[in-house]
Amino acid sequence: MRHKMFKFSTLAIVVASVTQAQAAVYDVVEVSGDASGVDALQYYDKNSSYLTSQVQFYGQGISPSTGTENCFETSCSSTSYKVFGESRFGSDGIDIRDEIPYQLDNFQQINDEWSLERHCSSAYGFNTCDTWAETRFFGVGYNSDNPEDGSGYGGLRREQFAWQNNYYANTLPFLDNGADAFERVTTFANDLAGYDSSVTPSLGTLVDGGDHVSANGAVSAVGTSTLGDYTLGVTSSAYFANNNHYARQFNKRGFVNLSASKVSLLPVAGNDLVKNMGQTLAWDAVEYPAGNLLVVGSAAFAPSNLNDNIKLPDDVPINRGDLNNCVTNGATPGTIFNSWACQFTVFANEAAFWNVDGSATSEAQLVAARASDRPALDPDDNNRSFQASARAVSLVDGKPVMVGYTTDSVDNDYYAVRAAIFKLKDGVTGTPTAESWTVSYIPNLNIEQGNDRIYRYTIATDINDQNKVIGVAKRAKSTERSYAEMMYLYDATSNSFKWLDSSVSSIFFAGANGYPSAINKNDQIVGWVDAETVNQVNGRQRRQRAFTYLSGSDAVTDALPAKSTWMLDDLTNDDNINGDANQFRIAQATGINDAGVISATALKCYVDSGNGVPDKSRPIPYKTLSKNAECEGAEGIVAVKLIPRVDAQVQPRSDDESSVSRKGGSIGIVTLSLMVLLGLRRRK
Repeated sequence: MRHKMFKFSTLAIVVASVTQAQAAVYDVVEVSGDASGVDALQYYDKNSSYLTSQVQFYGQGISPSTGTENCFETSCSSTSYKVFGESRFGSDGIDIRDEIPYQLDNFQQINDEWSLERHCSSAYGFNTCDTWAETRFFGVGYNSDNPEDGSGYGGLRREQFAWQNNYYANTLPFLDNGADAFERVTTFANDLAGYDSSVTPSLGTLVDGGDHVSANGAVSAVGTSTLGDYTLGVTSSAYFANNNHYARQFNKRGFVNLSASKVSLLPVAGNDLVKNMGQTLAWDAVEYPAGNLLVVGSAAFAPSNLNDNIKLPDDVPINRGDLNNCVTNGATPGTIFNSWACQFTVFANEAAFWNVDGSATSEAQLVAARASDRPALDPDDNNRSFQASARAVSLVDGKPVMVGYTTDSVDNDYYAVRAAIFKLKDGVTGTPTAESWTVSYIPNLNIEQGNDRIYRYTIATDINDQNKVIGVAKRAKSTERSYAEMMYLYDATSNSFKWLDSSVSSIFFAGANGYPSAINKNDQIVGWVDAETVNQVNGRQRRQRAFTYLSGSDAVTDALPAKSTWMLDDLTNDDNINGDANQFRIAQATGINDAGVISATALKCYVDSGNGVPDKSRPIPYKTLSKNAECEGAEGIVAVKLIPRVDAQVQPRSDDESSVSRKGGSIGIVTLSLMVLLGLRRRK
């Protein structure tokens, strides 16, 4: 009898394997950080064994495809396309990619525990905003009895007190090495030669090298050009030691690694403080014209109002008037880099571009057509400053079109961030200059309707070569107990606009928070969206999962009809409860190339090594195949790529409405880590 049962089970497995081989639409391939070496770096007094379990890896985008590749038609190797991303030990507090905190703070006042909690209450409404703020300020896993004892990983406070305590990087940039494994990206900021030699004597001795890395960084895009392969993004300055204190030259600056050159993207010439400390961010690039890498992003062009107490955190023991002296002394590096207050300098930022040819530095050019030539400081309240950014660029009919946001003076009353398109003026040819561009608002996204404020901000997040633009609008008032982040799709050629709402799919329910991160040439959109409808206002954070929307009129594969919308967890289910695919749940889809390969950040289930800490050498499947299945261990965060299958077949996961619990409370840390990513632009 036992023998017959064995034969039956074997037959069942064989039959099941045949069925399962055709069940999924995408194969899940992890981009491993195991050999990246990040856990061997110094991180304060933390033991390396703790770092191994604590470090999280995020997939932030995918390398472009070339030609007419379609991985649904011809089988593709996972190693043909590279995911870029980053590692994090804990929370950043304020993400390195944000021009201004949380994309809405043009007062630039979110800088301490209290202001973080106030932001959470007004923008999200959770009843746990005290914990939310403490985690961002003191770090993940902080000691609630003594938050300042350094138990937490990451946290804004570590950066603010680096002046006294030194600093160890929390966020490090990575690129797939072509073998589905991450290697760390270094930039000009990790080398003394990358800094202006006229400034470094005032800074002191570089503190970055060996196993002590002090410069944070993140990759925003990768690609190829006739100048060579490139990797671009943003880095902070490394710290320098000088007379018992530690300072950095700038808070953030764009970089381009172009072939063997490591390029620093400088702010604009002019103001001395901007020259010496001004921030820049690089978001995206295209080759235009031939032989010129057009890099787009943002650059500081003037200091914000520094005679303003809200620009300094409450708990830093600095004379409040010292910050304004940074403007007066901006031309004197020996003064500004020996002032703790100047480490908190903030700026007005404009959409910018750099024409990069591989030289060691490249100076920003601002988009000269700033609406009404608005000044750096809001005339109605000079504590607000002008903010703009080019977040993405594509060649549309052979010409570069940038999208992102600029500043609107709403009713000539106050500055607010508003989604915008930047395109070349008619007749412009050759290498672009500051005067080459026109700027226009994306329609239907007015900050106010009548005298009623509808949105806190609106931004565009990506554009494809068909002139289709995607973006998000943050509601100023709650809808369905949520301050919703509403997604949209805009066809800039036909001037047609539509919301991604319940008229498109029930996945985009009323009050849902979503983020459309990328759109490819087939008009396939990826991003993430709320996966449950619990109250956020006076409630808790909603669980979110990755989605894809086939917005075009043509199907990319028979399994995914045109105009259909899916949670990616439904498309990665191979119906094998013990299979590798059931070790993952796809949290955020961050990029998609024209071949259909998707980059993403996923939750992964591991054996619990104790106290909710994952044993990353022992992955295990989730308890069931359902979307919100329990991990009977501890979850971690990993980078993945989703590879289309030629034999694609949808096998939807069931909806398990029962309460989901995680052993050791690990879901709290994982969820808080993912919240760090809210509102960030990802590159296709």
